[in-house]
Amino acid sequence: MKIIIYTVFIVSIAVLTGCYYDKEELLYPPNNCDTTNITYTNTISTIISNNSCFTCHSGSQPFGGFSLEGYANVKAKVTDHRLLGALKHTQGFAPMPQGMNMLTQCEINKVEAWINAGTPQ
Repeated sequence: MKIIIYTVFIVSIAVLTGCYYDKEELLYPPNNCDTTNITYTNTISTIISNNSCFTCHSGSQPFGGFSLEGYANVKAKVTDHRLLGALKHTQGFAPMPQGMNMLTQCEINKVEAWINAGTPQ
């Protein structure tokens, strides 16, 4: 009788641990985020405009006292080390875009790659 109980126990453990229903794409998401050859003109300006940054940071009296219109203005926020901290929602920085969802990890990776590459125009 002990052998039967022991066998049922071992088989049950094997069955329960062998049936794994996680989806591979969720466990190992594909890395489709190309962070090579990132420039302001071809990538960063699109990220800024697609994420409503100009809603607050443009015009003659932009929110926060700075505009993100044009390369020089965005580069200034990189130079003062405020851009990436805000986009990553790092403690001590105002999380941007304010009141909206955080940028995708891919977009943040592209901005970071652009900064690390020396902010090419």
